[in-house]
Amino acid sequence: MLTPPRGKAVRGAIAAGLLAALLPTARAVALCPAQLTAQLDAAFSQAPLDTAYTGMVLQTQGTRRTLYNRHGDRLFTPASNIKLLTTAAAAHQLGGYYRLRTSIYGTPGPGGSTALRVVGRGDPSLTTAQLDDLAQQLTRSGVTQVSRLVIDDSYFPGFATNPTWEWEDAQWAYAAPVNSLILNRNAIALQLSPTQVGSPLSLVWPQPLPAGPLPLANNTATVAAGASVNPLALWRSGDSPTVRVTGQMAQGSSPQTYSLAVLNPAQQFAAAMEQALGQRSISVGQTVIVPTSTPIEGQELAAVESPEVRELMVLANRDSDNLYAEALFKTLGVTAGGNIAEGDDVADASQAGGEAVKAALAEMGIGAAALRLADGSGLSRHNLVTPAALVDTLQVMINHPQGQAWRQSLAIAGQSGTLGNRLRGTALEGRLQGKSGALTGNVALSGYVQPPDYEPLVFSIVINHSNQHASVLRQRIDELLLRVAQLRGAC
Repeated sequence: MLTPPRGKAVRGAIAAGLLAALLPTARAVALCPAQLTAQLDAAFSQAPLDTAYTGMVLQTQGTRRTLYNRHGDRLFTPASNIKLLTTAAAAHQLGGYYRLRTSIYGTPGPGGSTALRVVGRGDPSLTTAQLDDLAQQLTRSGVTQVSRLVIDDSYFPGFATNPTWEWEDAQWAYAAPVNSLILNRNAIALQLSPTQVGSPLSLVWPQPLPAGPLPLANNTATVAAGASVNPLALWRSGDSPTVRVTGQMAQGSSPQTYSLAVLNPAQQFAAAMEQALGQRSISVGQTVIVPTSTPIEGQELAAVESPEVRELMVLANRDSDNLYAEALFKTLGVTAGGNIAEGDDVADASQAGGEAVKAALAEMGIGAAALRLADGSGLSRHNLVTPAALVDTLQVMINHPQGQAWRQSLAIAGQSGTLGNRLRGTALEGRLQGKSGALTGNVALSGYVQPPDYEPLVFSIVINHSNQHASVLRQRIDELLLRVAQLRGAC
């Protein structure tokens, strides 16, 4: 059963308040480097970290002098910290200016009739508005009717939904399928609203899917204002498209919107493309979806491109956007050195992506042989990464040609992205750039930190196998970093 994800703002505000209370101590008590190991060891030996599997590496920036190492070479489930590896490899192999291109090929015949082939290359930013742009370009090319519309969904071979993701995750938009032709993030919103007491809730798709709405099984109820309610839950069983909804809402309460994954993205893209062409009075005779690659024939009649990789990295790292990270990961898997090569002999884009990221890291001088990369976003519990590899990546990217853009893609403590509500009002607000990560029982944070009275540092902290809520573990990580913030060199 799926319980809708809850917002993080309240938990973040509470954590920020607790940490702010630590600020006077953090600034008043100096910590000598020789005292650091004992302080951090003591913190890791206290509940709830004492029963978890924990790792931390702390080094000086650039010079790589190790100040603390706890299980740095052990393998951990990194959660979204794996995005650091994905984006660093993308910056290295693809470059900051690389774009993902969606093309339509064909040869207009007599009377404007032509067979068209739409070739997607995994652009995660593609929207309905860009389909309208493609249709308008076709009109300018003289296309008036389409005898056969081929939707080529073959660029990312293999599973669109990573088979190592949990079924519960795969239902939600944050784990939407990553295929070659992504449209509107491969996600759909469902709005739930109370009605009359005793009646089912109103379930509405604010923007219906092009191929028709998903079937709903509405087992909900509206209860009187002020009454206790059973929590809402949404789920799909097996491969059924039916969304089952249970739970209650009180009459007069505000509508709630949940974003679900679209599990048949190629079919939805095909229907949307037909609609875009129809709005330009371009008729379509037959539409087919092809999952396997064949040589492209005809000229490129229309095309749109994604933002540059340096912009895609911002969403992947600062906002921890899984879709963008997976698109970069699979792109690395199906390209050679960043050059589009149609029909590459790749059996599975995710598997190839893991191999490509490891190869890129090795080329950059980062020890990656022991790592296991099942996806590019960190949703997979099959990923295994060492804190040392994360720190090495952070160190290498300081002087990398794409390093400035990569570092600018990271969240800033107390100011932006997934760290916007963390360490606010403390000695580290605005002084820490990094990437957070969280799965059930697994929390991580890696990045760059500038203590007020010490030289710049690079760190990675990973907690696995905990029975505590992520908010508790985040607070413990922030407390560890506030100890680091007490460092002073003149003692």
